[in-house]
Parts: sequence; C-alpha cells; structure tokens
Amino acid sequence: MRLPLFNRLRRQLHRDIAFVQDQVLEIVYALEGKAVLHGGTALWRCYQGNRFSEDLDFYFVPKKGFREAFAREISSAGLKLAKYKQTANSVYAKVEREGINVAFEAALREFREPVVREYEKLDGSSLDVFTLSAEDLLLEKLAAFRGRRLVRDIYDVYHLSRLAGNEKGFKEKVAGQLVSLPQPVDEKNLNALVLSGAVPSFAQMADALRRRFSK
Repeated sequence: MRLPLFNRLRRQLHRDIAFVQDQVLEIVYALEGKAVLHGGTALWRCYQGNRFSEDLDFYFVPKKGFREAFAREISSAGLKLAKYKQTANSVYAKVEREGINVAFEAALREFREPVVREYEKLDGSSLDVFTLSAEDLLLEKLAAFRGRRLVRDIYDVYHLSRLAGNEKGFKEKVAGQLVSLPQPVDEKNLNALVLSGAVPSFAQMADALRRRFSK
C-alpha cells in the first residue's frame, strides 16, 4: 500500500510547500475549471514522480476578472498574494503562508489535448485535474532540459520514460534528441530533490534513456 504523501515527504519544509500548493491548485480550479497543470509538479503529483517540485505551472486563458477573484480566494484561504504580474503571454504570482512561498505561473493559451489524471494531495486524498499525457510531458521536459540544462528536467524525462508509450513515431522523436545531450549545469542539486531511493548520475540516466528509446 502506497503511503500518503505527507509520510513520504521527509522534510517539514516540503510538507508545508505541498500544503500551500494544494490550496492554490484548488482555488485555480474553482475559478478556471479548464486549467491544465504541467511541469514538475504535474509529474510529481499525477505520475507518481520521485522528485520534489515547488512551482505550479498551468495552461489556461483566464476569464475576465480573474486577478480580483484569485486575490479574493487567496485571502479567504488565509494566504497572502505577495506578487501578481500579467503580461501578454503569462500570469506570474507568488503566494505566501507563514513564510512559505509557492510560485504560480500560467501560460495564457489552451492546451489542445489534455488528459484527466488524479492529483495526489498531501493528506493522501486526490482530485481530478487536467494535465499532459506522459508523452507530451516527457517532450516538454526534454525541451526544457536542452534549453536550461537543469538536472531535474532530465531526471523527470528519465522517470517518464518508464510510463510513456512505445509508438514508433514518438520513440524516434525522442531518440533524435538524445544523441547529443548537453551536460547539466547543476548535477549536484539532484540529491536534495529526490524523495527516496538511489540518485542516478547524469551519465547513468542518459545511457538508460538511449537504451529505452533505441529499441
């Protein structure tokens, strides 16, 4: 039997962040029912990921008055909206609770083919959310790694490679991007993010990925 998320998180800071994430996510879905969760938190909460992620990333086009409604709901939940900025392409906000900060970012566009997955909450309960398929999330994380070279992104790709499908076109698309992977700029940081078990090196993950997608 899988332990509740609260018991799997060893650090109190991670538990506190996860609690605020749950509050913010429920507020977002109360206001924007078609929001699509993506990024590292989607992998951790919806695909049984083993890496802690702090931020909440969404795709959605906000309704008129979203900022005011979001601020009102944040305040009603006992949280503080420390920052809110909207550009032509995105919304960025920072939510605080007793010194705990959670960043929230929404790319202002719709994602065409989301899937429904269970989002695991801190207390072990769950709620349905829209998110990316394992294949789309893998491609997104692989592109992120090639762009910013953070080790957490290739670790996410490594995890998702066990869950993604084996369709020929998809495998070829991934394999082509694995030929010459750049070195991560922060490999030493992975130890602090992996929740349990062994922490593979970049070389080990790259070798495993090439084997999985060359078959």
